[in-house]
Amino acid sequence: MTLESALERVSSMLGVTLDWMRLEEFLPPHAEPRLRRSALASSFVAALELARMGKAEIAQDEIFGPMRLRRVTA
Repeated sequence: MTLESALERVSSMLGVTLDWMRLEEFLPPHAEPRLRRSALASSFVAALELARMGKAEIAQDEIFGPMRLRRVTA
């Protein structure tokens, strides 16, 4: 999965909810294992970019714990 497609997917999915979502929820549902790893990495970078731009918040309660995202509400 390219960074551009991950950024588009994460942005559009964040736009429909105000709740926290786990990073894994942004992955394509029926992807093969190799694609899932690529999609997870691209989604992580997309989440960091959205947080940098002030469009998303990222939370992780413990080391190696699940990463969660939510849209920033102004």
